[in-house]
Amino acid sequence: MSVLIFSVNMQYTIRSILHREPVNLSGMIKYIFLFVFSVFFSLTASAQAYFNHRFEYGQPGWWDGASSIGQLTDGYILGGAYQYYSPHCVGFYKIDFQGNKVISRTYCDDTTEYYLGYGGSIVSLSSDSIVAAGESLTPTATWAHYQGVLFFLNSNLDTLAVKQYGEKSEPYDTAYLFTQVKLDSAKNIITTGTHYPNSTYGRASMLLVKTDRKGNLIWKRHYGSGAYDYDGYSVICTSDGGYAIGGYEYDVPVPPDFSGNPALVKTDSAGNQQWMLTFGSWWPDTPAFICNSKDGNIIVGTSYCDSMQGGGGLVAGDPYRRINIIKLDNNGNILWNKKYGQSEMYNRLWNIRETRDGSLITCGITTRRFPSSYDFAGWILKTSSEGDSLWYRQYVVCDGKTSWNWLWDVIQTNDDGFIAGGLVYVFPPDTGSNDGWVIKVDSLGCEDPSYCWVGMRPEAEMPAGPGIGIFPNPADKHTTLTGMNDTHGEPVTIRFIDVFGREVKTVDIPQGLHDFQMNVSQMAEGMYVVLIESQSRIIGRTKLIIRRGDL
Repeated sequence: MSVLIFSVNMQYTIRSILHREPVNLSGMIKYIFLFVFSVFFSLTASAQAYFNHRFEYGQPGWWDGASSIGQLTDGYILGGAYQYYSPHCVGFYKIDFQGNKVISRTYCDDTTEYYLGYGGSIVSLSSDSIVAAGESLTPTATWAHYQGVLFFLNSNLDTLAVKQYGEKSEPYDTAYLFTQVKLDSAKNIITTGTHYPNSTYGRASMLLVKTDRKGNLIWKRHYGSGAYDYDGYSVICTSDGGYAIGGYEYDVPVPPDFSGNPALVKTDSAGNQQWMLTFGSWWPDTPAFICNSKDGNIIVGTSYCDSMQGGGGLVAGDPYRRINIIKLDNNGNILWNKKYGQSEMYNRLWNIRETRDGSLITCGITTRRFPSSYDFAGWILKTSSEGDSLWYRQYVVCDGKTSWNWLWDVIQTNDDGFIAGGLVYVFPPDTGSNDGWVIKVDSLGCEDPSYCWVGMRPEAEMPAGPGIGIFPNPADKHTTLTGMNDTHGEPVTIRFIDVFGREVKTVDIPQGLHDFQMNVSQMAEGMYVVLIESQSRIIGRTKLIIRRGDL
């Protein structure tokens, strides 16, 4: 589908026809478990910047959204859609490191619509220039002329050049759609997307285009098995000098369950296919987004569908999915395959990136269910380089419990925090137009040093217990509970809950002990809620952070 699903014009695009994921709210019967807690101290430095706000590219009341985010030497750039019914334009929005608007630009014309790609469609060419990937749509008498587009901008968002790729003469019966862009070691531009022939027997295929840094075409390739349609969503330059494309495999006509699988293609340096793999379940998983790992392997991020609820006939049900991260080597061998959290309705991963220390940061969307309403919340998950979950947070900018808060892209910032971009689609009681959304958090995903939550707004912090302390914190291999005699000699049970609400460790404290040392060396790095129970009731709650290395 096109970058923003709320686009009215979406019904006329190839992506909406083939990939639109219907929302069947009547099938929503599962209550999403959201574990609530607040952080009792932050590991971030006082220099961290925090903000969470909506923005508009231009005229108030138009629909705005950010599908991609990048970092400049003097701030950040968000790119996405800008529209009020028609025309559909591309918007670029620059903010400083404190989140203040610097400048914005839109790119439109009267006869052609423009779209930006997915997360990762903006890349810095130099300290004062960027390239962004997208597509253009020009209506024709018989169909539409779709071309891949590269936008070249300077740091003030002035358009330096716009290069279009595709058919140059009628009948314009093949579409080229660009979704993500990278630079190789020689600063050539590598772009992926979809090649789609408008033919009864034509099948969509993953597209790979290589140009020089000025956009001059070097070669283009496309990949598919012939039996299915394929879309390219994400691209990397691999450690062996080749390329990899993350995408989606699906059948047309679309079956009732809208099934599809994440797909991965590996090529050599000339774009020749070496292998193709697909992953996932029998139900509709989500596209593969990929990044490099620090040790030279390939990381795949997707969402694994465990089940479908409701639907029937030609109506799709509601997919329940978990976050899924997979690590492969350059030969396609799976090194590990891990799933995270509970299965949640419409849970969808929208991008994955590697951080400077080799850990992984991902973002996406999921639904939250309330007694009389629902909304969509954005989420960010951070894992170690080996896929161990470190923290997971959900975020909203409109909290009326009805609006759609979507995060499409996330990057690490120079202060070791993270900034994410997306959109908010507004429903009452929230007010205003559908806007772009940008949120800056610290290295633990917290919205400010005293405000950190998972899922819903935090409740008041319970004290650790009557005189009970926990030290050291953060801990590496051991931590000690102190003050146990303040429980009047009653037996105590300690429960450790991870950020997904799972109980990962239980310790029974013998009666009469004042201090008790616990071995936490086998627990994964990250943040845990520590519940202190006595006589089957919770008498206190605190937090423990486990962090390995130099504390």
